[in-house]
Amino acid sequence: MIQAFDHAEILTRDIAETRDFYVDKLGFELWRETKAVRPDGNSWSLACVKLGNVMVEILQAQPAAAEQPAEQTRVGCRMFALRVDDMAATIADLESKGVEISRPPTQQTAYDGLRAEIKDPNGISIELREWQNGDSIDNFDWTPSDPATTVIS
Repeated sequence: MIQAFDHAEILTRDIAETRDFYVDKLGFELWRETKAVRPDGNSWSLACVKLGNVMVEILQAQPAAAEQPAEQTRVGCRMFALRVDDMAATIADLESKGVEISRPPTQQTAYDGLRAEIKDPNGISIELREWQNGDSIDNFDWTPSDPATTVIS
């Protein structure tokens, strides 16, 4: 059975820059950093950063080669979200560290809360979400405050 979200993976061109962004600017903790050499002689670098019990694995993208699968050579991750308790304070803190807010906070209708976005050094979007009015990932009885929004399931 599926128990919980375990981790997200990000392939990056510059593992140190990306690791430092997550640790120094977003407040993640460096948990583990490794480099492995495969039997074919290729090496693989990995930095694992944690925020609470969520982990992000930052992997060094490999140079494109015919024998490597595309998922090991492209850079990216579409998006993931970080929960914040005070959007205004979080935005102010991130801006003071030089983090650009790519989408300013907006009130949402599909849930009660605020949503903003930032980008990491690879251009990967990171959603910032502040749950409000008792809504949360654990609120199964939520009803929308916006009359134009309908709960389907």
